[in-house]
Amino acid sequence: MRRMPAVAGQFYSASSAGLLEEVKRCIDPSAAKEKAIGIVSPHAGLVYSGAVAGAVYSRIESPHTFVLIGPNHTGAGRPVSIMTHGEWDIPTGTLKIDNVLAEKILGNSEIIELDNSAHLMEH
Repeated sequence: MRRMPAVAGQFYSASSAGLLEEVKRCIDPSAAKEKAIGIVSPHAGLVYSGAVAGAVYSRIESPHTFVLIGPNHTGAGRPVSIMTHGEWDIPTGTLKIDNVLAEKILGNSEIIELDNSAHLMEH
């Protein structure tokens, strides 16, 4: 399944160049980096939370794999869900789901359910 960017043009630019410019304004390339096993970052539109999110992401070494955890804002689908296969499109490219890791998370949880529909309109 391919998940399309549900809020491109609303929470952030719909164009690759526009989004890259928005993110560039939020990132401090001179910030000292450190390894992190987890972070908490706001996820509202970049105009609202970009400075705080940028401060967080500027200070971590970017891992190969990210695990994103967020609320079900829309109420669509299952309350706690995961996509185990597919891709997420964003204006700057396509992110592939780590199928092996996603299946492990699903298989080791008593509350997470497989449900693609819960993610379709999320930001």
